Amino acid sequence: MNRARHLLRSSVLVILFLGVGKITGLVRLQLVAGAFGTSPDYDAFTAANQLPELFFVLIAGGSLAAAFIPVYSNTLNNDTRETAVSLGNTILTLVILLLGLVSAFGAVIAPWLTRVVLVPDFSPELQQLTADIMRIILIQTTIFGISGVLSSMLNAHQHFALPALAPLALDIGYVVGLYLFVPQLGIVGLAWGTVVGGVLHILIQVPALIKYRIGYWPAFQWRLSGVGEIVRLMGPRIVTLGTVQLADLFIIRLTSSLAEGSTSGYFYGYALMQLPETLFGTAIALVIFPTLAELFNSGQIQQMRKTAVNALSIIWTLTIPAAALMVLLGEPAIAFLLEGEVFDADSTRLVYSVLLAFSIRLVSEATLEIVARLFYAQHDTRTPMFAYLGWLVVNVVLAYTFVGSMGVVGLALASTVAFTLLSAVLFWLNKLEIRPLYPVLARALAGTAVLTLLILVIQQFITSTFLFLAVAGSVGLVSYIAINWLLGGQEIPALLRLIRKRPA
Repeated sequence: MNRARHLLRSSVLVILFLGVGKITGLVRLQLVAGAFGTSPDYDAFTAANQLPELFFVLIAGGSLAAAFIPVYSNTLNNDTRETAVSLGNTILTLVILLLGLVSAFGAVIAPWLTRVVLVPDFSPELQQLTADIMRIILIQTTIFGISGVLSSMLNAHQHFALPALAPLALDIGYVVGLYLFVPQLGIVGLAWGTVVGGVLHILIQVPALIKYRIGYWPAFQWRLSGVGEIVRLMGPRIVTLGTVQLADLFIIRLTSSLAEGSTSGYFYGYALMQLPETLFGTAIALVIFPTLAELFNSGQIQQMRKTAVNALSIIWTLTIPAAALMVLLGEPAIAFLLEGEVFDADSTRLVYSVLLAFSIRLVSEATLEIVARLFYAQHDTRTPMFAYLGWLVVNVVLAYTFVGSMGVVGLALASTVAFTLLSAVLFWLNKLEIRPLYPVLARALAGTAVLTLLILVIQQFITSTFLFLAVAGSVGLVSYIAINWLLGGQEIPALLRLIRKRPA
């Protein structure tokens, strides 16, 4: 099997598993919306997630994965297995210690963090609730840090299925929290559900860990060359992801002074945008990243760039119509899926307005998944770092500019504009060929135009929300695939052929 075919098959497998995860995530969102809507309690829960997320991302999330996978992959291919095992154990030990200490300290000062840093405009009671929830979620953060390192090891072994399936665990944890803990503990019970999800997140990956003989024994082998390389690469990456997390903290701080429900409304909209972005951006990027690193390590620079452009052609083919569907079907979909006694019509309008502002970000953020990882595959974390620092400045300036007149929608719009500029800058700095993508863009826009026209016509004749979503979604999808194929597109047929075939 050639490399391109392997990548496509792996991408399909990951997309399928992440698709299952997104379906369960949508069910989770529906259950949470039914229980808490855009209430002050859920505002507190949403805000409490942000600092633990910051700790995880900086120490064991994307910052470590981007540095660890290329170095660990190189060690697996060019050194002894014993050296690779020692490297993995050393990094995992460091993550456990660092995240454990940071989480413990965060739990101690949680009331101060919520009162001064995070949500200064919440009421004192809501600030205390936010601190209580944060302390529980910090337990989950350390557990997810361990699981994140294990997922990176499996990705370096070219195994993507179970790490892609692992997010299901968090959804299961939410359900456990909602039905077992929330009746007695309220919103705090939902936080305990995330801890359950963290434990399951590790357990789901155990079969693959056994297959590749990945175990754990505490180790501190600082002299391994890979440890120093990972730490060196992580430095700029920590700054890069730190800017993203700072932007989220900044948004939380601003929404705490807006109308009730603004905080949860923003992140409901973000979660809905992430459904297609994860399927069509993150999934393909996760699969392609180890291969980009291998191509760079073997000196095949042009092939590496060609592989990245091929990945972008698939991503654009999928995300451009998805963005249009978010605009055309977003409001009735939110009403159908989430609206009820607690999540009312006002909540639907709020979340849809945020989702509209996020529609273009879907395409730009999915593009960013590739163009940023292309730098990391080349062991270059400094260039994205400086680009993200510029992005943070643009995001903050635009947020202050828009929030006064547009409220929470202005914050979403500021984020979209900043992400679009960032993806364009990193594409240019990577010196990627834009010409092969022109036909892809033309086909995607033509298909999307037909899709849009058909859905607007259907809207005039169908009043039932469910029937409209079913018919409009189906007709729009079929028409887009047909137009793309008639115009010579090969991306969708290739994916469909691979879905019908059993991966080797």
